[in-house]
Amino acid sequence: MFRNILTVSILAMALLFGCTEKSAQSDVVAVDFTLQDMSGKNVKLSDYRGKVVLLEFWATWCPPCRASIPGIEKIHQSYKDKGLVVLAVSMDEGEWSSVQSFMKDYGITYTVLKGTDAVAVQYRVRAIPLLFILDKEGKIAKRYPGFGTEEDLENDIKAIL
Repeated sequence: MFRNILTVSILAMALLFGCTEKSAQSDVVAVDFTLQDMSGKNVKLSDYRGKVVLLEFWATWCPPCRASIPGIEKIHQSYKDKGLVVLAVSMDEGEWSSVQSFMKDYGITYTVLKGTDAVAVQYRVRAIPLLFILDKEGKIAKRYPGFGTEEDLENDIKAIL
């Protein structure tokens, strides 16, 4: 029992402190994928080459994910006409109608995609939220385990735009 509590405590601390870390993986092209949006339309990541992409892995049940939504929505509204695309990959399971309801309740206007285990493995999603900024060539410019700060995210996006 003690070992389980210790393991969970160590994991929680690692996730907590990892959430503030930023790391770059420049010159690594993001793995292409095709996922469905909430209306069932296929969306292919490589179709957004030429634009800066903010790629977020999240879920409706995740408190830090919920907390990040207003900041991501603000960034989306500020930069969508300047070449930024926001793609949020929902890792929720079950009925997608609940995700659609959640989007309405939280005022999400950016594209939300239905995530798969295969894509989560390709992007090494071990904790959420996990964000990536992809440059216009589809390369990973920044990786954010956790949301970080809205200001840092916005500054990094502006620098790449």
